[in-house]
Amino acid sequence: MSLRPNPDDVWRSGPTMARIVVHTHGKARERGYSHLINKYSERLEGRGVTLLTHSDRLAHDAYVSKIEAASSNGTLILLDEAGESGDTEWMLENWKIWRLSTTAIHLAIGPVDGFDTQVLSQHASISLGPLTMTYEMAAVILLEQLYRASEIERGSPYHRD
Repeated sequence: MSLRPNPDDVWRSGPTMARIVVHTHGKARERGYSHLINKYSERLEGRGVTLLTHSDRLAHDAYVSKIEAASSNGTLILLDEAGESGDTEWMLENWKIWRLSTTAIHLAIGPVDGFDTQVLSQHASISLGPLTMTYEMAAVILLEQLYRASEIERGSPYHRD
């Protein structure tokens, strides 16, 4: 799989039409993270999920402007450690809701220092747990959980209770 740049300095992976769009602030700096992000992005191809990697050179406000513009006809949900969270069943229920939505769902992983409180107050937020983690790790975990939810929905043996 290749990530191709476009004129807006956004990197796209997978199909361009998606119900769920995952935004990251920059490409993974370490090969291990990059490998896992690509692995789960590829597994999610054809399941309505697209990964958009924005330039990590964007300042906080520029990144927020990009994701808000990209999600203008959809719903923007920010990942933040204080957001709503739950277990695998919670993620599965969200997956089902997002997949049935009439508009695209944009899940945005914050820049290195997270989103400003003003931005967080304007959008819904979810959490992958109370621990602070790098945006690369958050991307891996989010993509794996989306893949897991899609596999549970399909009835595959990937998820074991």
